[in-house]
Amino acid sequence: MGTINFEFFKVKTGSVDGARAHFEEMIQDLVGVIHPDFSTLEANPGDWGIDAYVGSLVHGDVNVWQSKYFIDEFGKSQQAQIRDAYDQALACAEREGYTLSTWTLCIPRNLDGPNEKWWTDWKKKKEKADGVKIALWNQAQLRRLLLSEDAAHIRNYYFNPTATLPDPVYRPTATLTDFDQYDGALFVRQMRHAGMFECDDAKEEFFNAEILSHEVTDKAVTEELEALERSKSELGSLWAQRFNVACQTNPSGPLIGLYLDVMNAVREHHPKLPSSIRSGLVHAFGMVHQRVNDGRAGWARDYRAVAREHFQSAGPGKVPTESTASVDETDTSAGGDQND
Repeated sequence: MGTINFEFFKVKTGSVDGARAHFEEMIQDLVGVIHPDFSTLEANPGDWGIDAYVGSLVHGDVNVWQSKYFIDEFGKSQQAQIRDAYDQALACAEREGYTLSTWTLCIPRNLDGPNEKWWTDWKKKKEKADGVKIALWNQAQLRRLLLSEDAAHIRNYYFNPTATLPDPVYRPTATLTDFDQYDGALFVRQMRHAGMFECDDAKEEFFNAEILSHEVTDKAVTEELEALERSKSELGSLWAQRFNVACQTNPSGPLIGLYLDVMNAVREHHPKLPSSIRSGLVHAFGMVHQRVNDGRAGWARDYRAVAREHFQSAGPGKVPTESTASVDETDTSAGGDQND
């Protein structure tokens, strides 16, 4: 038996469409473990919004399972597809004269915080408005089902290691030739202010993140733009959490180890970044430096004061970010030592 990894379906079938159909078949088989009397519908021309169902389509109560192979990312586009799928299932039930009793969405991933909140809010509203019980089989739930003794044969069938997963496809890393061009950048100043004077690798990381940002922005694909912003927000949260802990741990001295803690967290989180932007680890490190360069992060307690001074010395052509502009004068004296 192979590892339960739903990316495997793309390799096993040779395409995303094939993986989507394979995932749908797996959902039907899992439903069959719980409800041996389940059935499904062939698309002719539509499938009534049903991938698997239990109940009677002739004036009866019907429980429906709907699969969506959202493997690479989950954002507004996927939310819209979920709403459309549910509306279709409800409309078909009303049109054909049966009652939609439960509707279960099946996806091969877990939701992050904002999307989990969206799902909970949407589910609550729909259940109240339509009287339908709505459930979610996410990656964690599907894994539990597949690991059950009753589903052993399904697990072996779908995850038999007949193929190996390829390494994720990341964009190439560009080589920076002119390191001096970033000597006056804020992210370099913040590193040196915190006592870190070897900055060439950081410069190359920043350089690659800038290339990534420009390419995604120039293409202007909505899902990629959203994925990039979500990636930067997630990495920013990693920095903020560790910055707060470092400040609490050492209320007055330098924040020794903060840089390493943040970059280790980025390294661990990197595989979870959306695959659509093809961000390599170097690009992920660089996105943290971008945030520092915008004045929204730093490596010393008084990073806001350093950023404000930097923007003021840059002249009127450089507009500080909101977080930097809103810093009051008390932040300037937050640390007297250069590394504080």
